[in-house]
Amino acid sequence: MTVQPARSAAMVPALHGAAGHETGRRIVVILAFLAIAAVMPFMVDAYWQRVLIFTFVNIALASSWNIIGGVAGYPSFGHGAFFGIGAYTSAMLIIRADLPFVVAIVGGGVVAGLFSLLFIPLFRQRGFYFALSTLAAQMAVETIVRTWSFTRGIEQWDMGWNFPDLGSLTFFYYLMLGLLGLCLLSVVALMASRVGYALKALHKDEIVAASVGVPATHYKSVAFVFSAIWPGVMGAAYGPFLVYISPDNVFSMSMTLNMILISIFGGIGTVTGPILGGLVLSAIDQIAWSNFLEYHHLIYGIMIVTIISFWPGGLVSLIEKAWSKRK
Repeated sequence: MTVQPARSAAMVPALHGAAGHETGRRIVVILAFLAIAAVMPFMVDAYWQRVLIFTFVNIALASSWNIIGGVAGYPSFGHGAFFGIGAYTSAMLIIRADLPFVVAIVGGGVVAGLFSLLFIPLFRQRGFYFALSTLAAQMAVETIVRTWSFTRGIEQWDMGWNFPDLGSLTFFYYLMLGLLGLCLLSVVALMASRVGYALKALHKDEIVAASVGVPATHYKSVAFVFSAIWPGVMGAAYGPFLVYISPDNVFSMSMTLNMILISIFGGIGTVTGPILGGLVLSAIDQIAWSNFLEYHHLIYGIMIVTIISFWPGGLVSLIEKAWSKRK
């Protein structure tokens, strides 16, 4: 009777060691990616710097969405609302209140995180119903922003916000890269914490996890707020980069769809999946757009359907299988 507990106790350090090794490997991959990205402005022109900025934003958004949609298993179709809220918060803080850019970036994340608390009652639903509820919430937010005079602009007839010139292309490149690095490292920290393990347990079987004492609502709420803060931060930084924002370009449904597609394409529920998915899909999109303009959407769609159909684990699972075979 005493042998089994002794074995279990002996396994604990091994499990923690394996988890620590995985976390270390993730950090190394992220730092290597950031180091390579940091030297790219010296190797590419302004056009590709802009493409990389869009890619950084998409990776950060997908990584944030992946926490609630991939790790926790609650696919949100309303996360574009938090990106738009961040952009509009930045506009009002910079233009209306004349506050510094850094305050606006922090404010975008804070406002998006606070606003996400209104979504918590939706956790009574799951799957298809949860996805539709979050989509309806995003549409409601967009309608309010579009019609409320306070959020439409300074003048009564405005339909958007014009930002002042806040920095050069290089400035925004490294700003977005730095924010992406902080986002990815915070995702790694969350995944390695008690919250991350609880979310995986809830995703696998929420009823069983709750029956053994895992506070499901608490951990799901933490995950949802976390996954809303970073879109708010990125939206607050992205608005001044665009110079002009309106509901059409920051509340677009394509923002949410990109988060979902990048996560699935790269490897949903993984840390490196959104990075890989964002880089590959951006490259495919640019190559198809520049060389096969008439078949751009066709090629893009075929690649996504192929990966999802034959490798549902995404590119990460494909690479891991190839690596295991080689070993």
